[in-house]
Amino acid sequence: MEQTTQKPVEKTEVKQPTQDIISRAKLLEAGTYFGRRPSVWNPKMKPYIYGKRNGNHIIDVSKTQKSLEYAFKMIQKASSKGAKFIFVGTKKQAKNIIEEQAKRTNSPYVSERWLGGTLTNQQTIFRSVRKLEELEQKQASGYPGWTKKEGLEADKKIAKLHKNLNGIRYMHQTPQIMIVASPLVDDIAIKEARKKGVKVFGILNTNGNPDDVDFGIPSNDASVKSLTLILTVLADAIASGRGEKQLFAYQSDENIVLPEDPKKENSDEPKKFVKRSQTEEAKEEKEEK
Repeated sequence: MEQTTQKPVEKTEVKQPTQDIISRAKLLEAGTYFGRRPSVWNPKMKPYIYGKRNGNHIIDVSKTQKSLEYAFKMIQKASSKGAKFIFVGTKKQAKNIIEEQAKRTNSPYVSERWLGGTLTNQQTIFRSVRKLEELEQKQASGYPGWTKKEGLEADKKIAKLHKNLNGIRYMHQTPQIMIVASPLVDDIAIKEARKKGVKVFGILNTNGNPDDVDFGIPSNDASVKSLTLILTVLADAIASGRGEKQLFAYQSDENIVLPEDPKKENSDEPKKFVKRSQTEEAKEEKEEK
């Protein structure tokens, strides 16, 4: 009887990226190193500060690079296991990129106003969504039996509900991970995430508090360009975990095209910072309750 020799099974080696997640040059180009004035800094951010220039703190881009890669791997792993995500960024500079990357990854998002109870009292949100759907149905049929004034008032109500609910109207379960563009601004969202055990990944400027998030990325949170770079890489992690295309992560610099910042957005004089919980919208929301 002829003997057959069995060939050893060849193992396919999983290749790890040999280049940086984002080059230092691209991080510098995006202005991720721009910090706040020392007068408003949080001492807990000291390990991530390189020094001072023109009266402002400078963020150490090597720390940004390392933190971003760590966050990428954590999110990628969670995504590969089917985790659900929510993007939050109500700051003017973050709104468009938050919505863009959330839609790209088929994730819910909040870019206009965080409604109290979005995570902690979802039944209230579901009721608002049902109200929106009912009004939309009446609108589509021309508001039968309604006066013109009633129809106009309903149109305004629909517009308001759309603005606040559009990103979360199809969120049917609590996400496991929240990605926040500016934790100091969206503090209410983070408080709700904490109560529900949702892990928070956030971008921290030199006035940020690392204790507010589970995983922080030290970076400029006041620039469209830097926010676009960081948030796209975090969205890449979600996509990568699902076997989908990455746009910025581990790509060559020439393949990463960033938007231009509006004029004066990165001026040395920082804008007055207001927490989300201190805004007029938050006060109105409290009165409505």
